[in-house]
Amino acid sequence: MTDTSTPDRLDHQLLHALQLDGRAQFRRIAPVLEVSEHTVARRYRRLRGTGLHIVGEPDAERLGRTRWLRRLRCVPDAALSIAEALARRPDTGYISLASGGTELHCTIHTGSAKEDEEVLLRVLPRTPRVTSFDAHCFLRTFCGNPPRWYTKLGALTAEQHAALLPPYTPEPAPPVPPLAALGTVQQTVELDAADHMLVDALARDGRAGLPELAAETGLSPSSVRRRLERLRETGAIRVNVDFPPSRLGYRKRAMLWLRVAPGALQRVGETLSAHPQTDLVAATTGPSNLVATVICRNATELYLYLNHHIGALPDIQSVETAPVIREVKRLTPRGPA
Repeated sequence: MTDTSTPDRLDHQLLHALQLDGRAQFRRIAPVLEVSEHTVARRYRRLRGTGLHIVGEPDAERLGRTRWLRRLRCVPDAALSIAEALARRPDTGYISLASGGTELHCTIHTGSAKEDEEVLLRVLPRTPRVTSFDAHCFLRTFCGNPPRWYTKLGALTAEQHAALLPPYTPEPAPPVPPLAALGTVQQTVELDAADHMLVDALARDGRAGLPELAAETGLSPSSVRRRLERLRETGAIRVNVDFPPSRLGYRKRAMLWLRVAPGALQRVGETLSAHPQTDLVAATTGPSNLVATVICRNATELYLYLNHHIGALPDIQSVETAPVIREVKRLTPRGPA
């Protein structure tokens, strides 16, 4: 029987800890949270029963791939079936329905101009019952890669947060270069066939042990360990928490399409990324040059956020709010049915 009890403070702390290091052992987490290892394991199992997944997710930018946000408008009775079909594609990420069920948001990663053309110019425009289609290329991600919303809830103290950081930290994203250095290209991480098998296995279970990963990939446990360390140290893969915010009492999610003065993109993006309500903030192509997803407890909190936080930023010229009514796909990969 599924446990439907409301997550308490310890559950919030455990989610925060797992977002910092999704593969952290319970014996490492327990003393920091001042509970027994058995208690951490029991709470983890309970959260698993109410929707928690720990997912290994590749970082598109580190792997030299392009990240797109697609905005599709559909006839009302077709949006869900189109979303479900997109969710089965291995190259899609987050998918949601918004605006009364007639609008669909979907992220996708492409690795070449040929893939861009195939997905953006051939596949989607030919999808029946799609009335319009926009594609926005991510130019700069300020927050949301990896997701950090669970660590914004203040469940852990600064000391506990520091104690639970992984033993190694991926290299930070390079600062925005001056105009004279725009030709500089960030070095990407190259994966071989064995790395791809390991990434696929971690996508199914980010906490799988070395013996399980070795069995799935055909590699030796020592090879799995070396490859996993490399993937995480370089930031090629991140082990993230996938848990419905609604289970924590945050039931109102919205996509914000913002138009910002071009010279203020960096400043506004960094400001929004520091807000506890934001789950994703990124500069994109298109008439709305900054996109954000926000998570609030209810409609009143969303209104207050828009009025007091978004409205207080003079460089934001306009904002369009699209409430999310259903999340079809989060971080958990879904293959063919």
